[in-house]
Amino acid sequence: MTPNNQELPEPILQHLDNYQFTKDTEMRTNIRPPIRFGKTDFCRKGCDLALASYYIWEGSNLTYISNIFDQNIQEILQFNPQVSSQDNIRSGTRINVPFSCECLNGDFLGHTFEYKTQSGDTYAKVAGLAFANLTTQYWIQRVNNYEPTQIPDFAPINVTINCSCGDRHVSKDYGLFTTYPLRPGDDLASLANESELPADLLQRFNPQSDFGAGSGIVFLPAKG
Repeated sequence: MTPNNQELPEPILQHLDNYQFTKDTEMRTNIRPPIRFGKTDFCRKGCDLALASYYIWEGSNLTYISNIFDQNIQEILQFNPQVSSQDNIRSGTRINVPFSCECLNGDFLGHTFEYKTQSGDTYAKVAGLAFANLTTQYWIQRVNNYEPTQIPDFAPINVTINCSCGDRHVSKDYGLFTTYPLRPGDDLASLANESELPADLLQRFNPQSDFGAGSGIVFLPAKG
């Protein structure tokens, strides 16, 4: 059952092997607190709003997406004017999911969601399927105590997604950013066209990123 006691449709069960999201506090002692990656603070504060670009795979729906992000469907729809109905989202497209972008331990910007494991879950499966490559197996493993081969069933784990609040040295005109997982076929020109922003601006906000890599995360200025 989902948090609202709503059963997921059969196509989702087939894709997710009964992935679920929970707010249960049981077994919290098994969740490792956020890790400091060095002695120097790399962020001082976060921002109230960021967006996650969620790639919709066949069989997924807004009920499931809202559950794993602990976000109200109507709130999600506010950032997706292209979606005419919550019951009509097309696979192979993306929707933006709002979340708060926090400075975690002074080390990096991100948000940690709590996800309840199911039988057969792996860190790679949770990152790549449930969270649609918005994070990675590496990131999930870094913020949890469980070894990759010893993840218990029905246990809460941390899932951390990185985010951005902008870079005033690049431009002060943008404060809302989308965490965007690259997919095969993406490149700098296509994302510039999609976002209606100059390609050089996107590259300056992501100086170390290869937009044509087919994987990885970039941060795109967004419209609120």
